[in-house]
Amino acid sequence: MSKQDDFMAEAKAKLDQWHGEMKKMQDKMMEAGAQGQQQMMKQWEEMNAQRKKIEAQMEEMGKANMEAAKEVQKSMQDAWKNMEKSMEEARKKFMP
Repeated sequence: MSKQDDFMAEAKAKLDQWHGEMKKMQDKMMEAGAQGQQQMMKQWEEMNAQRKKIEAQMEEMGKANMEAAKEVQKSMQDAWKNMEKSMEEARKKFMP
């Protein structure tokens, strides 16, 4: 297995983990009152947009040659850091 394949497998696993957590957060949102839902929904939408960006980058990386793949991988790593920060903030709010 190549480094790119390993990286893609790791990225897929991380996205699956985030998707599961986001689903739990969405369930919590539905239990919250109107004001709580509004606040939670804004953060959830931001995380979902970040997740979709990472998925698009993964698709691009799958099509890229090795040199381009390195650039996409760097971009994805930056996006992961941002997503993980957002997820951590959301965990504190939604999953006490």
